[in-house]
Amino acid sequence: MRHRRAFTEATVAETTRHGILGDQAVFQLEVPFELILLTKLPAPARPLIARMLGRWVAGLAAASPSGARFGLHLCLGDMNHRAFGRMNDVRPLVLLTNAILARRPAARPLEFVHAPLASADEPPPTAESFYAPLAALRLPESVRFIAGFAHEEQSLDDQRRVLAAVERLLGRPVDVASSCGLGRRDAVAARHVLDRTAELCTG
Repeated sequence: MRHRRAFTEATVAETTRHGILGDQAVFQLEVPFELILLTKLPAPARPLIARMLGRWVAGLAAASPSGARFGLHLCLGDMNHRAFGRMNDVRPLVLLTNAILARRPAARPLEFVHAPLASADEPPPTAESFYAPLAALRLPESVRFIAGFAHEEQSLDDQRRVLAAVERLLGRPVDVASSCGLGRRDAVAARHVLDRTAELCTG
């Protein structure tokens, strides 16, 4: 919190510096702190704090050059394949995303929202109740939803059931990915995740 201003200024400087690329560049905003914080708060406090955090994240885009394109990567943290936050259901994720969407500047297009539905080494839950709050997600049709649940330690049938539940609740097809990047995984594990993603994308 004490260093937020410095990180904000550095992020805006990066988007300004690469403005020469015009609309060919998409800047991905990493949002781990905000989502992890929401998972640790009592449920009654989450809506108010989500609005505050959403205003901060949207402010990064608002301070960037007009026309800059953005993606949003919500994150539960992934250090040595361990998450820093856990969700009992996806309500914190939905609250934060809606808060950011409510504040996003129209002149800075949002291309996608990448949402963690698994927690690093923990596969995504199979109970549809975990995903039920997705029905309240106010995501414009123009914004892709990337479901971050591809996981090598869960059966393909279970993973397909998760995909079906997410698409049913959102009422639209979604993209598929792992919950976080693969840079901290070894080559074998990363290959397994990519293979699983391909299986999910090919039906």
